[in-house]
Amino acid sequence: MNEETNDERRARAQATWQRLVSARTSGETIQATVKAPVKGGLLVDIEGYRGFLPASQVGVAKGTPIESLAGTTLPLKVLDVDEERKRLVVSHRRALQEERRAEREELVRSLKLGEEREVTVLRLADFGAFVDLGAGVDALIPVSELAFERVDKPSDVVHVGERLKVRVLRLENGGKKIAVSRKGALSDPWREHADILKQGKVVEGRVVAKEPRLEVEIAPGLTGTISDRDANPQDYEIGEMLDVSIRSVDHRGRRVRLTTPPSAASFTSTSFAPLGEELTSQQGPNVHST
Repeated sequence: MNEETNDERRARAQATWQRLVSARTSGETIQATVKAPVKGGLLVDIEGYRGFLPASQVGVAKGTPIESLAGTTLPLKVLDVDEERKRLVVSHRRALQEERRAEREELVRSLKLGEEREVTVLRLADFGAFVDLGAGVDALIPVSELAFERVDKPSDVVHVGERLKVRVLRLENGGKKIAVSRKGALSDPWREHADILKQGKVVEGRVVAKEPRLEVEIAPGLTGTISDRDANPQDYEIGEMLDVSIRSVDHRGRRVRLTTPPSAASFTSTSFAPLGEELTSQQGPNVHST
């Protein structure tokens, strides 16, 4: 009975070894338990067989001591096989790379034009902002898609590390080039406040800038400019409230021109004759008081 059990164990061990050897060419991911740190790497146990995980193949974050992996179970790829000593050289880094590649491919397959995604801003460039869609998939927000208003510098609108929502614009070269829009995920003030964007409409606004000309916010996210001929910027303060009139609306260029509406103060004493003179002129030169 014991002899048969030993034979079964040997057969099972041989089958396991052959499967591990085949994993080298098949690329199969195997699981192993980290036993202890050794010179140049880690000693791992792979279903009863010894394996060596070189430090260069551990793949942990920079600054993380490899000794901290002792007792953990890791996915591994087989790099080399020592048939005589029944030992394996393995890589955790390659297994991680394959996992990340699979995650990236799955994420790209799941992307749909027009859908919204939450992203993290990675870095800024003159032409836009690069964001992380997840799983290491990058996308570009072109500078024209950062906001409804004109953007001179991406740093005026977003900053590195910021979380924000975007709308998927383009998918090119199998997902290697992805463009997304921040403004596409924002509410459109031009649509929401269409009722006030009418020529001649008088609204109350708040001064938000004085250079290069007076700029007034007439609704959240909606601003217009006043020509220096209509108002001297130096006569106003940032945050000051004032009535303005819609002079013109450029829907295509998304520009609003404003002006200060006529007020009672603009009518000076020279605008009208004194009441007595007005009455006299209406009654004629021969009218005399009694």
